[in-house]
Amino acid sequence: MEEQQGGVIGDEGGQWVEDVAHPDLSQKDPTIVQDTYKIVRGLLTQYGWLVLFVIIVLMYLKSKLNPYLEQYRRKRENATNQASYNPDVALSRQEAMEQARLRMQQRQDALAAQYAEEQRKREEAKRQEKIDEWEKLQKGKGYHSKTKGHQTDEASGESKPKPQPKKRLRDGFNPMTGQGGGSSRWRPSPRGGARGGG
Repeated sequence: MEEQQGGVIGDEGGQWVEDVAHPDLSQKDPTIVQDTYKIVRGLLTQYGWLVLFVIIVLMYLKSKLNPYLEQYRRKRENATNQASYNPDVALSRQEAMEQARLRMQQRQDALAAQYAEEQRKREEAKRQEKIDEWEKLQKGKGYHSKTKGHQTDEASGESKPKPQPKKRLRDGFNPMTGQGGGSSRWRPSPRGGARGGG
């Protein structure tokens, strides 16, 4: 059983442990902050122009030395790259790239040849069609045959059957003229107004 007596904690084993209060370290001591501020303010008031001059000189030197530092850094990187450079690996990479380029070029050449062949076939078909139409014109059959799908097969001498015309819905009926049909047709009213004396 624990007992608490004025900052001393007791336990059943008979040992007494002193309760030490832990200071809260999350809060800063305001005197340290104030002292630091006073020191910095004093230095700036006494040596402010000197500090500003030193900062300007350092920035100027940095801007002048920056290209030399960058060049030195690049040389070091190149030296490390040269040390780790393996000519066999580079050669194998270059050969692999050349092989890939060659395969792509061959594929493109094959596609171009295929496209050229298709174009040639289309042009040949158009030329043959024009020749056929010219021959028909010479024979008196007309230049552009309107019944292309129903042409006579000259080899067998047979002709394809013509499609039969559609039947009209009602014989003699024409809705545009109002003729034919039954008595339920529409007739316009007479145009003249009422005639009378007056």
